[in-house]
Amino acid sequence: MSAPSILIVGQGLAGTVLGWSLDRAGIDWRMIDAGHEHAASCVAAGVINPVTGQRWVKTWRVDELWPEAKQFYQDIGANLDVPLWREMKVRRYWRTDKQERVLRSKMERGVLVPYIESIDEESCVIAPVGRVDVDAMLTTARQRWLAEGRLKEGRVDWNALDDCDNQLVIDCTGAAARVGPFHDWEFAVSKGEVLRVSAPDLNPDQILHRGHWVLPVANEDAWLGATHEPGIDDVEPTSAAREELLATAEKLTREHFTPTAHLVGQRLASCDMHPVVGRHPTYPNRGILSALGSKGVLYAPWLAWQWVEHLKNGNDFDLAVVVSRASARTARGGLCGSDRQRLRDGVAPA
Repeated sequence: MSAPSILIVGQGLAGTVLGWSLDRAGIDWRMIDAGHEHAASCVAAGVINPVTGQRWVKTWRVDELWPEAKQFYQDIGANLDVPLWREMKVRRYWRTDKQERVLRSKMERGVLVPYIESIDEESCVIAPVGRVDVDAMLTTARQRWLAEGRLKEGRVDWNALDDCDNQLVIDCTGAAARVGPFHDWEFAVSKGEVLRVSAPDLNPDQILHRGHWVLPVANEDAWLGATHEPGIDDVEPTSAAREELLATAEKLTREHFTPTAHLVGQRLASCDMHPVVGRHPTYPNRGILSALGSKGVLYAPWLAWQWVEHLKNGNDFDLAVVVSRASARTARGGLCGSDRQRLRDGVAPA
């Protein structure tokens, strides 16, 4: 039997990384995408922060996946002739006395070595922190694939797709996965808003963080973000988010900013806050790579390579992220009340 034709639906971070990974492995594919407006990728910081959360937790699998992610984005940047990867630092300011105590305690026990570079009375410095220029990657890849005829602009009609064994369709649409072949998975959605401002006086190699971040980008600009509203399913920019982000940025920098752009995106999350990848357990010619979360640039190359290994060698998907892990708990049985609340709060269910 011939290899199945592959259609990738969505050219956000997930779809773009999957396309590149299949390309590098010599696997042919085509793509359809409706544009990036309100996609999670349009408000993504593109940051790989090795230490996150109120309890200063090392990012899941960061030690294992960092080198692979770094090489992946450097290789794509060289291919596209666009610099995509840079290493920065995060200066994270204390929000409570408890935050400082918890971090100092972990440092004394050597838990977060080597990622905490320094600590002072106001903040700590986390380094190295990877940053991927997601917007440049998506824009440049889109131009190339349109010119090559690989990418078609438009929306997919899932009901009209040929349900044959010789076509594998992989959903990389993010929040729109709720209306695709995985519509009965109980994904959660959250709304995020970011601002773009002119910020010529910022240190270009340092991200400031205190609840929200101030991220220096190209052309002496900065992104302020992102808000996080679990369960909010609209894409309208709000004055409340604007004022909240400006207040945080002005407190961190002691500067006044005027937004030049205000963007809104929707992020998809799974029941355990891990990404999802793999074939539909009932309809194996439908697949997914989605729910990347706030650390999507770290996980996307790893997940895409799992598709490559599955298609070329028949390898199974990692049990921690395979989409079928969620079917019994969400699509069939649903989340229990406590897990629903933890998901809304952005905490992995126990």
